[in-house]
Amino acid sequence: MKTIFVTVQTGMVARDLLRCGVLDRVLSNEQAHVVLLTPGVRDPAFVAEFSSERVSIVGQRAYEPSPMVWRLMLRRWRYARSAGMAELMQRLEGRFIPTPPEYVKLYEEHRPALVVSGDPLRPGDANLVAAAQRFGVPSLGSVRSWDNVHKHLRTRADKLSVWQALNAQEAVSIDKYRPAQVTQVGAPQLDVYFKAPSRTWTKADLGLDPNKKTLLLATSSFTYDSDQTYLVDMLLEAIRSGEIRYPTQIVLRLHPDDRVGRYLKYRHAPEVFLDIPERYWATLGWTMTWQDLERMAALLRAADVMVNFATTVTLEAAIVDTPTLLVAFSTIDPNEMQRYVVGLHFGMHYKGLVERQLVPIAWDRKQLVSWVNRYLEDPGEFRDQRASIVRDWVQFTDGRSAERLGDAILRQAGLQAPAATAAASADVRDEQCAAGVRDEQCALR
Repeated sequence: MKTIFVTVQTGMVARDLLRCGVLDRVLSNEQAHVVLLTPGVRDPAFVAEFSSERVSIVGQRAYEPSPMVWRLMLRRWRYARSAGMAELMQRLEGRFIPTPPEYVKLYEEHRPALVVSGDPLRPGDANLVAAAQRFGVPSLGSVRSWDNVHKHLRTRADKLSVWQALNAQEAVSIDKYRPAQVTQVGAPQLDVYFKAPSRTWTKADLGLDPNKKTLLLATSSFTYDSDQTYLVDMLLEAIRSGEIRYPTQIVLRLHPDDRVGRYLKYRHAPEVFLDIPERYWATLGWTMTWQDLERMAALLRAADVMVNFATTVTLEAAIVDTPTLLVAFSTIDPNEMQRYVVGLHFGMHYKGLVERQLVPIAWDRKQLVSWVNRYLEDPGEFRDQRASIVRDWVQFTDGRSAERLGDAILRQAGLQAPAATAAASADVRDEQCAAGVRDEQCALR
């Protein structure tokens, strides 16, 4: 029996690693024992759902970087020019990261074969990974979103799993990983779009009027003080005045970090449907089940147009070929819109989409209404561009990303992945090599 430590800092990590099939894949090897390190140990519902004979749940001592460690991180991000230099600087950081006594006891008790950071963007796993290095245990960072590498990883594990070839190249160029340290696995939370749903969803099932066009507005988290209701007001006014030329209903899909209270004023508007996250753990925050993911996929398929502020929903909409529009103006927070959406996102993970003009952008109210009308009249606009988004930013469309991540974890722990996917793993390597991620394994092919 080999023990694998897996950290679960948030409800969304629980969604990605525990509910999308990754944990099941790891446990398919009967020699695997998983220890979940998580604040969820204090939540009876979490423990009841995930504990089992081969899954133990223990508390996590999340790490808050000291001023010294933050300074060292910033210097590594700014000045490391090679993987060797980044590794040297990271080892220096590790000397200033203490190992809690309970982690020492945990390592001595379980002697893990692998430590998996479920969200290396956050610094909370840095002490666990530093302890792994002291105990000679390999570590793997499971990068959970396509924008995370651009934001710099606070927890630097020995190896990474990422969504696709673009992320792999970013890990090498931005965080100075060696190509052989990075594995492309896809996004487990996107597998739902490529699998047969457990049920059929009609507009009526989603609470929508089947006789109206549907505009899905996905809000953003951009700051806790940001008010995005101006956009709802604009669209509502355009619908009621006839500027939007079709009878249209608005579905407000609220970001889990958005503030629900702002939108309660729309609950009696007949044109507006509030789609609010419903599952929340006191210890881990918002989360989703597989059924929730299926419902989200059905909602995007039912939408005639999707409007958002540079979020991941753009990728999801592209998968189901739903016309998408980005909003880059605000009548309430113009400076924050310029800083966060235009200045940060459009220059970071959205840069390729913007420079290649793969998604239209509304820079004012006139363009917003115009693009909504164009899409409602011709859903085929930008179809080729949406296909390009799926090809380059989603990449894996077989619904087996959770299997690949589970297999990567097993291999790193020295355990055998299920033989049935050996050919699929080989195909993945071929795809990685073809995508330009070079390493010694590619050279041998």
